[in-house]
Amino acid sequence: MSRSGPIGDDDIQAFIDGRLAPDRLREVEAFLASEPALRSRIEQQRADVHALRAAAQLRPPEPIPASLRLSEVRRRRAAQTISRYRQLAAGLCLFAVGGLLGAGLVRHQPAPVAARPQMADAVVAFRAFAGRSVDMVEFPAAQVAVMRQMISRHLRQDIVVPDLSGVGLSFRGGRLLASDEGPGGMFVYAGPAGETIAVYVKTLAAARKADLNSRQDGEVTAYFWFTGGLGYAVLGPSTSPYAKRAAEQLSSRE
Repeated sequence: MSRSGPIGDDDIQAFIDGRLAPDRLREVEAFLASEPALRSRIEQQRADVHALRAAAQLRPPEPIPASLRLSEVRRRRAAQTISRYRQLAAGLCLFAVGGLLGAGLVRHQPAPVAARPQMADAVVAFRAFAGRSVDMVEFPAAQVAVMRQMISRHLRQDIVVPDLSGVGLSFRGGRLLASDEGPGGMFVYAGPAGETIAVYVKTLAAARKADLNSRQDGEVTAYFWFTGGLGYAVLGPSTSPYAKRAAEQLSSRE
C-alpha cells in the first residue's frame, strides 16, 4: 500500500485522539498492524483517553464563580489600588513621625547590655554537677584512661587529665559536656577539707589567647585562661585556696 508519507509521532497522537482523516487513519492502522507491541501500547493509551473523557462528561456543568466574573475582578483591582495608596500615605506619615521622635530621643538611648562574663558556662557546669555526688562524674577515677580517650575524641584534641596531687587535690573523675562554644569536659577533684575543685576545658569558637584571670560569681571563684583553640577554667569555693593553686600550676604549663 502506498502512503502519503511516513508515519510519525504526530500521526500516532492524532490516532489516539481520534483526529485522523479516513485515508490517513487506514495508513496508520496498517502500520500498527505490522507493529504488535506498539499497537498494544497505543490501544492502552486510547482506552485511557476515552475513560478520562467519559468521566469528564459525567460531571454536570457549573456556573462561573462570582469571584471570577470580569466585573468582580475589576472591582477587586480598584480596591487593591486604593488600599496600596492608603498604605503608602500611612507609611510616609509614620516615617515622618518616627523621624521627629527619633530626633527627640537621641539623648535618651538606653545603655548597652553588658557582655556575658567570660567562662559563664564553666560556672554553670560547676554548680550543676560538682555539688551533686550522685551524677557528679560520668567516669570515676578508676577509669582515668578511658576518660582521657573519650574527652580527647570529644574535643578532637589530645587532652591530658591533670594531675593535681602536688597541690593537695585528689582526682575523683570527670564527664563530657557541651559548652556555649563547642564540646567541653570537666575534671573533678576533692580538696583536703572535702571541698570540690573542678577543671573545665572547652573548644573555642574562635582561637584566642589570654593569661590567667579570675572572677567571683557568688560563692564560686573561677580562674580562667585561653591557649588558642582551648579555654580552661579552674573553679572552686571562694573560701578555698586550692582552685587558685591548681590554676597557677596548670596555666604555667601552657
